[in-house]
Parts: sequence; structure tokens; C-alpha cells
Amino acid sequence: MNNENKVMNPKVEVPSTVDMNDKDYLNDLLECLKNMVNNYSYALNELSNRELYDKIKPIFDKTSNLQRLFFDYAFQRGWYELEKADAQKITEAYQKYNGQVQEMV
Repeated sequence: MNNENKVMNPKVEVPSTVDMNDKDYLNDLLECLKNMVNNYSYALNELSNRELYDKIKPIFDKTSNLQRLFFDYAFQRGWYELEKADAQKITEAYQKYNGQVQEMV
């Protein structure tokens, strides 16, 4: 894949040692937050008690927002790169899944 298809920022270099560096700590934190968001999502889907749901939902929202904030920080530091989506592939996927949804209704 060439650089024209990538969305990225200049990479902030970190030391390559056996000790954890800033990137390692951030990746560890991101993994933890993603797991927490997933687990809160499962819990919210299974809760039958409305009062408990109403107490957990704001925690889920804050955790999800925090995970996004840390991802954005890592992306800004060049530790993640994204691939530009091909417009034709987006159109094909939309048509495929939209057709499947229409078949279900």
C-alpha cells in the first residue's frame, strides 16, 4: 500500500528498550479501555433492572469517550495510521448490506 492511501501523522519516536515507553503505556491503557467498553456494553444489553441500567450507562459513555480521546492522542503522535476508504468499495458495501436489510423488512 502506498502512502497516498494512508492517513497518518508524523511519528513521535520512543525508545526501543525492554522497559515500557510512552507508546507501550498508551497501548496498554487503550486495550484496557476497549475491554471495559465491551464489558459495559454486554452488561447494558443484559440488564433488566432500569435503575441499574441508568447508573451504568453514564459510566459506559464516559469510558467510551475516554477510549476515543486516548486513541486520538495516539493517532496524533503517529502511532496509528488509517487507510483511506475506496469510494467504489464503500458504494458496493452499502448496496450489498442495504439490499440485505431490505430483504429482512
